[in-house]
Amino acid sequence: MMRKLNYNHQDQWEKEDRMTQSPILIEKAELEGKQNQVISRTKPYVATEVHNNLNNLSLTANGEIKSDRRRFQLMEVHFHHPAEHRFEGEAEPRVLEAHFVHYGSLEQPLVVSVTFKIGPKNEIFEKILDAMEDGAVTQPLILEELIPQDGNFYRYIGSLTTPPLTEGVEWLVFENALTIDLQQLNRYTSVFAAPNNRALQNLNGRSIEKYEL
Repeated sequence: MMRKLNYNHQDQWEKEDRMTQSPILIEKAELEGKQNQVISRTKPYVATEVHNNLNNLSLTANGEIKSDRRRFQLMEVHFHHPAEHRFEGEAEPRVLEAHFVHYGSLEQPLVVSVTFKIGPKNEIFEKILDAMEDGAVTQPLILEELIPQDGNFYRYIGSLTTPPLTEGVEWLVFENALTIDLQQLNRYTSVFAAPNNRALQNLNGRSIEKYEL
């Protein structure tokens, strides 16, 4: 059963020490760029259901991505406000972060992270908000435009950002932010007002790989 998480007392979520947790601060200056030979989407991302899971908005979705020739199936998309991953040199977190949650043939998790800043209106996010307010997806939502088409992305091994904070998650974090406008942010926060971003976690010597799209 879904439960409401208390983001003001994250230290009470789990008691045991863990070493490869998410989210993290991405220190861009220390990374060496590589041409993307990692990911490709092989089936379009499509959302078919919308859910209020108490902590945030989530979408049941399908699609497929290949990472290092391994296939991962998209299962759901959910949102964090403000964004969880941070980038070096930015004083404030970005206003929103979408997590595209995938699983491979052996149930190994891979999460694609896309962040948002305030700017021009986002047409796809507008349809997501309409579905949120209606409580249903009346027509399948094509989510392809929620994935940046240029810039860099970063890959590292981390964890889920909500309990049980499972480790061994492959993260692909896009550097370029998409935009939503202030009215869209206000519509979202009128339903999900409480911040639901986990605090930054220590890198603990992990490597971060940088790739160019």
